[in-house]
Amino acid sequence: MLSSVQINAHNHWVSVYEPLPNERETLFAKYEVTPDMLEYAIDPFEKSRVELDREANITLLIFDVFVPNANPDDDITAPLGIMITNNNVITFTNAQTNFVNGLIAELLPKFPNQNQSIKIMDLVLPLLMKLATAFFPPIRKADSQRKALQRGIRRQNNHVSINQFMELETNLVFILTSLQGNVALLQQLKRLMGSKLTTPHQELLDDIIIEAQQGLEMAQTTSDVVARISGAYSKVLDSNLNQTMKFLTVYSIILAIPPIVSGFYGENVDHLPFASHPFGWQITILITLIFIAISIWIMFNKRWWK
Repeated sequence: MLSSVQINAHNHWVSVYEPLPNERETLFAKYEVTPDMLEYAIDPFEKSRVELDREANITLLIFDVFVPNANPDDDITAPLGIMITNNNVITFTNAQTNFVNGLIAELLPKFPNQNQSIKIMDLVLPLLMKLATAFFPPIRKADSQRKALQRGIRRQNNHVSINQFMELETNLVFILTSLQGNVALLQQLKRLMGSKLTTPHQELLDDIIIEAQQGLEMAQTTSDVVARISGAYSKVLDSNLNQTMKFLTVYSIILAIPPIVSGFYGENVDHLPFASHPFGWQITILITLIFIAISIWIMFNKRWWK
């Protein structure tokens, strides 16, 4: 789907949603988009970066966005293509990133169509600010989930809590990777276009970089804490398992003593001690208990229980 909204007399915002073949031809012919740039913009696996086509005067920003209400099987971040041409800003969205069109629609009323002083970057930079700060709530939510899981796991260690920690850690890795790419993109954008921007635009871009770096630091801290806690409690579970296996080993050794003693006396060997004694059966039980007591004493002295 392709739609166009006028920003002023010369500039338009073009929204492109999973373009069909005829819509691609429109992009090539009417909006001077090159085939290579289009493929970069709609690729769902592109990483955050700035791509330039100096001959066509096209600047393409691949900016990772946080996807609210993402399906459990989908990634929680996705790339958004923002293409800046001579007179247009073109956004490329899909099912995951289509919510960005709503954010842009909220910004458009601030730009009267008759105001010729409006620049394309007056739309692009505020949009980048919204997208950069959109990472803050999920990072804070992840930290709150971490605290809740940590409180629960203190009461009872179980694999369910560890699995929840692993899922939380995975989500933070996606957020962290996206923020690292976004910070690099913004810094590259400043190097490439800083001299062409107005002073207010330069200041706004600096603010966006600061916000993105702050989000990166928050995500890094939360990710490190989650990873350390998950690793620590995994070790606790491993230690508990080792203790259980050690107990079962000791228990099996103790249980092996009665069959050994009774086996000897069950062979009908006449010369064994107490074989012909009238209380021989009771004596064999006593011998068994003595061996068990000796075994337990040895194990305690060897600290096999620790």
